[in-house]
Amino acid sequence: MKITFQKTTLLFALFISFLAFSQTNRFIYEFKYKKDSLATTYDEGNMVLDITGKKVQFYDFNAIKTDSTNRNSAGYTTYSFPFAKLQRNISSGDNINYNLVAESYFAYNSSDKFNWIISKDTKTKNKWKLQKATTQFGGRTWEAWFTTDLPFSEGPYKFNGLPGLIVELKDSKNNFIFDLVKVENPQDANPKLVETVFKSKPIIITFEKYNILLINYYNDPFSRFRSMKPGTWSIGRADETFIEDLEGLNKITKEEQEEIRKNNNPIELDKAIKYSKK
Repeated sequence: MKITFQKTTLLFALFISFLAFSQTNRFIYEFKYKKDSLATTYDEGNMVLDITGKKVQFYDFNAIKTDSTNRNSAGYTTYSFPFAKLQRNISSGDNINYNLVAESYFAYNSSDKFNWIISKDTKTKNKWKLQKATTQFGGRTWEAWFTTDLPFSEGPYKFNGLPGLIVELKDSKNNFIFDLVKVENPQDANPKLVETVFKSKPIIITFEKYNILLINYYNDPFSRFRSMKPGTWSIGRADETFIEDLEGLNKITKEEQEEIRKNNNPIELDKAIKYSKK
């Protein structure tokens, strides 16, 4: 009788483990961030951490809408966010970073490791027992609160390696704040969303090449229009006016460059590009 009970318990545990790793576990974080480190207000959005089997994806919530649009039409949708979409194996520090530059989609690899200091400090949130941990990453000091009640050694962005899921995360200057607000198990999750969200395969490059692309874009963000014949192009603006000549193009180029310099506050501060003033 005792042997039968042990076998039954083991089979049940294996079945539960199979369910956990065959479905998508989705964690949605409220995300507040400052594009400009001197800003007194935050931009806000929702970020998604998907864990499907041994695969992890991290992306902003708008990508789900974009993926749905692309599945059902030939339309092309674009959006922006302060850092790349990510894909990695669970509990791995080897990330694939996906991002748009101008109208092209690129991917590059990065190796991101964390040395956590786990504190004895604890608190409770939504019936989860949280424990505090700190680390240095990307030129910033980070404070995380994780829970072993959610047994995934993962968290928002590239952060992972703790004994449980990261529920809260922020840097010491409160430029970036993540807060877990929803847990769900969607049946229609796309396990390759970050790869396919723009329908075409990303161009594989190095991080160094990615930085060159960003600098080239900064130097001439509307370069593709300069080679076009006058009268064959126009650029719509938020005030519903249109740019249709080189004089106007030069004006909005300076405006775009100023905006890039002003909002140069990446989550990995030590990788910030020093853009020269034109």
